[in-house]
Amino acid sequence: MEGNSLNVNLIIGISGLVISMMGLIQVFVGFRYAGKIRRFFSVFFLILILYTGMNLLDQLVYTVPGAVTVTKIALFLESTFSSILMLLLSGFLLDSCGIEYRRHPLLITSIILWLLYMGLLIITQFTTIIYSFDANGTYHRGDWYPVLLIPPVLIMLVNLVALICFRKRLSVMQRFAFASYLVLPLISMLIQMLSYGIYVIVLGTSIAAFFMSTYNLLDQTERFYKQEMENEKLKSSILMAEVRPHFIFNSLTAIRSCLDEPDKAEKALNHFTGFLRSSIDVLKETECISIRKEMKTVENYLYLAKERFGEKLTVIQETEDVDFLLPSFAVQTLVENAIQHGIRENKGGRGTLQIRCFRDHEAYVTEVEDDGAGFREEKEDSVNGRSHVGLSNLRKRLELMCDGRLEIRNEPGKGTLARIRIPVTKNRIIKREGVSGS
Repeated sequence: MEGNSLNVNLIIGISGLVISMMGLIQVFVGFRYAGKIRRFFSVFFLILILYTGMNLLDQLVYTVPGAVTVTKIALFLESTFSSILMLLLSGFLLDSCGIEYRRHPLLITSIILWLLYMGLLIITQFTTIIYSFDANGTYHRGDWYPVLLIPPVLIMLVNLVALICFRKRLSVMQRFAFASYLVLPLISMLIQMLSYGIYVIVLGTSIAAFFMSTYNLLDQTERFYKQEMENEKLKSSILMAEVRPHFIFNSLTAIRSCLDEPDKAEKALNHFTGFLRSSIDVLKETECISIRKEMKTVENYLYLAKERFGEKLTVIQETEDVDFLLPSFAVQTLVENAIQHGIRENKGGRGTLQIRCFRDHEAYVTEVEDDGAGFREEKEDSVNGRSHVGLSNLRKRLELMCDGRLEIRNEPGKGTLARIRIPVTKNRIIKREGVSGS
């Protein structure tokens, strides 16, 4: 494994571990998880942490002289934990469909395939026909290596069959949740086949698990409010459950485009992990944060956006030296929305994004303006049948958390101006109550 590839893989391994920990944090702070679902995701993310941890250990000792035994054990455990995740998904999917899963033929089939996989994995430790390590600790695939991949692929197909057959028993959010964990790892496997030596599957699996957890939390939240709180205000802690799956997917797309240039990919991953690192704290916050902290998140997102779109995207920032509080992901939501649904829809995908922060006589103002395609007002929260990223969510959080408001002015074919206004007096009250967000 070359030095640059090793560095990229280490960053990928760390990113996967961080995402797994974020998922576990979300399980504990997402208080609308039903007891059974909370227990499942607690176990699921703990095993995912062990999986990503073994992958990281494997990389760290790979080049250490005399560490062949540790490498073998780490790889064996990594493969074992990865397969257990698929088996857990089989049972959880059937249970979510309201099916008695313990004796269901699809789960029994998954268990048989898993036992077959474990048998092959154990045999591999005593032969060289599937994979082996030489005296220097270098990994080699054997002639029968593809045979080892057959059981996991078949388990994925069993889960796909279950999702298709019982889809009508699931909500839309649940379908997205399970589909994300079936599709993203498969895409990652294809990318890894084209980029041999880069462990994209580790990052893809972690992100897919986070997607699945987030969508399940959103589904539980929606059910709760439909039944219990249809006439009450949404609480900010619930709204924070909608934490940036779109951003993570777009970031992965940007990183994928850099894989042929390891140094460039490493820089992109550094910014991606920077976003994730700041998000761990934000996941636990239900109050406002400082504009400076928010702009750090925006800067990491814009770096990845620039890597993805290159010279097609021009960014202009005009920010005064102001210090105020606003809901987390507020500016990042508007920036992401402007790029994905404005500039990207332009002919040629070119455009300019402007970000302005200032204070007028009565409010702190943040503006995000683009010269993109714009959209019709009656479809402000929907573009081409897809949800506009977080605008409705942001509008509710602004009203609830800081008495702020979101103004949208757009002209189809000319661009969109999104403006957040937060009253100065309300911001002073928030600061006095001890919400620092710094």
